[in-house]
This record gives sequence, structure tokens and C-alpha cells, in this order.
Amino acid sequence: MQQDRQFVTALARGLEVLAAFRPGEGALSNQELARRTGLPKSTVSRLSYTLTRLGYLQPEGDGGPYRLGLALLALGTTALAGYDARAAAAPLMREFALANNVSVSLALRDGSDMVYLESCRSQARVSVQLFTGSRVPLATTAIGRAYFAGLPQAERDALLPLLAERYGSDWPALKARLEQSGADYAARGYTESFGEYEPDVMAVGVHLPALLPGQPAMALNASGPAFAFNEAAMRQQVAPALLALRQRLAPL
Repeated sequence: MQQDRQFVTALARGLEVLAAFRPGEGALSNQELARRTGLPKSTVSRLSYTLTRLGYLQPEGDGGPYRLGLALLALGTTALAGYDARAAAAPLMREFALANNVSVSLALRDGSDMVYLESCRSQARVSVQLFTGSRVPLATTAIGRAYFAGLPQAERDALLPLLAERYGSDWPALKARLEQSGADYAARGYTESFGEYEPDVMAVGVHLPALLPGQPAMALNASGPAFAFNEAAMRQQVAPALLALRQRLAPL
């Protein structure tokens, strides 16, 4: 990037600071932000000051620690509103979650992750605790594997170097598992991840082509806690229901 004259390094570093925050966390100090971004603490201090002045960070005291500011909420709301497919799918997703006593989520790819655009949970006392904006890895989740499996071959091939860079020495084994998921998807129309991403989470996923003109391809999953759903239940009950939901969504 440093040789790209159009690339604004200062802006990129500011965005790195914002990306260092993770769902469910409290405020972060400049020292922790420096550790997560790899930037010098003096640079992080200037960036956090600027981001605070603009409303993208909110300090809890004089000089931090910081939490994300309300200016980001406005940006996030605007970004979500740009995906019309989300609004179209939400009512059917809520109906599905209640009928099948599972969580169901819609996601699209961002780098080597999948980002949840919509997530609906059942009324069960215990359910998978992921929500709009959550990020999960593509290679080890049912929703990521389904997204990957449904892409044209050229797009899958283009993603492989990105995944290889992320996983390093673990990539050969993960690549083999991703390829097996693709074969499974071709044979039965869905992918699965049983305890691979989280030990107590069982999930199946399907690919969704662009539901509306101008919208990207996405993926859909159904997940539940392992104590309530074994592999047989996911394959025999939840997966067929998810395939039926996909068929209802496809014409949208």
C-alpha cells in the first residue's frame, strides 16, 4: 500500500484503531489499542484524540480509555440501510427462528470473515449469542463455508490467497476441510460446522445469490446449542427447513 499514491496512510491507521474494538468489550486504553494495531502508542494517542473530536470515539476519562462513539452508530445504520435484501428477508427469518427454535442469521463477506447483517433468535432460554455486526471466520463456520461453496470457481480461487495468508501453517488442513464442505454442498445443498467454530454450537448454512439487483451474494445459517441439537437433528430437521427458507427467499 505504501507505493500507492492514492492510499492515505493516516486515514488507514485511524480505521485500524476503530477496527480494534470487538463486540461485547468495554473501553480500551491507548496502550491496548497500540498492542492490537501494532502502531506506536504516540501515533495511537493522536489518532484517538482526533477520533474523539469527531465523535467516533468516546473517552471514559481524561485521556481514555475509549469506547466507540455515536458517530459510528449513524454510519452503521446508514450502511445497513443500503442492503435492501436484509429488510426483505427479516420477516421470514423471524418466522423460521420461532418455528424451529434456532437462531438464524444472514451474512456477507468482508475479507476472510463473514459479517452478520441480520440475526433472529428463538424464544428459547439458551440460544447462540450472535447479533447484527458480529464477525465470524469464513473457513470454519457453516455460514462462511456456504458462502464460499456457492461462489463461481474463479471467485473461490481469488479468495484462496487471502485465506492462506490469514491461517498460515494451519491453512492446508483448513483448505481440505473447505474443499470437503464444497463437495458436501454440491451433494446436498448445505454446509455444516458442528463444534468447529465454537465447541457448543451446531450450525448448517446455505448460499444465497443476490436477492435483489445490485446486492452482493450472501449466506444464511441456522444454529443451535449442542445440548439441544445433535448432528442427526441438524441434518434431518434443521437443514431441510433451512433449504426451504432459502427457496422462499430466492425469488425476493
